[in-house]
Amino acid sequence: MKKLAPIAAALALTVSASAFAANNTAVQNQFGVGNLATATQVGPGVNNNTILQTQVGLLNLSTGLQAAGNSNSTISHTQAGAFNAATSFQIGSTATNAAITQVGAANVGTTTQTAPSIGSSAVINQTGFVNFATTLQTISFFDTAIINQNGLLNLAVVVQPLGLLNTAAVSQTGTLNSAFHTQIGAFNTTTSNQIGSLNSASSIQTGLANDSGILQAGSLNFALHTQTGAFNDAHSNQVGLLNIATKTQVGFFNDAVSTQVGLLNSHFTTQIGFNETAIATQVGIGNVGVVTQ
Repeated sequence: MKKLAPIAAALALTVSASAFAANNTAVQNQFGVGNLATATQVGPGVNNNTILQTQVGLLNLSTGLQAAGNSNSTISHTQAGAFNAATSFQIGSTATNAAITQVGAANVGTTTQTAPSIGSSAVINQTGFVNFATTLQTISFFDTAIINQNGLLNLAVVVQPLGLLNTAAVSQTGTLNSAFHTQIGAFNTTTSNQIGSLNSASSIQTGLANDSGILQAGSLNFALHTQTGAFNDAHSNQVGLLNIATKTQVGFFNDAVSTQVGLLNSHFTTQIGFNETAIATQVGIGNVGVVTQ
């Protein structure tokens, strides 16, 4: 009984400090010099959450917050290197998941999941130096955001407000690539894959079951997709240098595909209506194409 007394006292202290939170778990493992990990699980209704934080190296920072009735959710941070920063906020969400893995130096990853979000997932993987990735899921139901970055000074942002079962996936390998994805609605899918340097990929989806795909290999390529409506499909493939592709779709069941191989090619597609199709291929230097439907 005497051996159990310190355990009982520790449990009592934990409960008194939790401000009505219950059944939460925080696990921290740190190896190195000057790493800082903070796990906060407080407030009424903050129940059955988990925060896992592992840091190996020098002066890494990990911050996990679960508050405002957040329940049954998980935050996982793994960092190896120096000066990396991982931050995850789960505020009033239910059954959400946030995972950040960083290997290298001065990478920054941030995930935010706020009420009333249920079942959404955000994953950030960074290998390299000074990469930046952030995801925002608010009023989000079973949305998925995935960002993978390998290299130097890449930037990726995924925003999913007012959504249901949307998926956004970003892959960047190289230097100074940027990707921005916004999804509002349900069952939308957007992907961007960038290999090289200084490429820019952006997609904005509003509606139902729209699909966007951007592939860039090279340098200084630019692609922008804007989709409003339902069941629209937009794909841009760019290989080379300084190519530009934009697609604007308003309506239903429109399909636009462009492929560019070379230098300084430009293609612009606008579709307003129903069941339109536009397919473009440019190989060479300085070609310009415009499709309006």
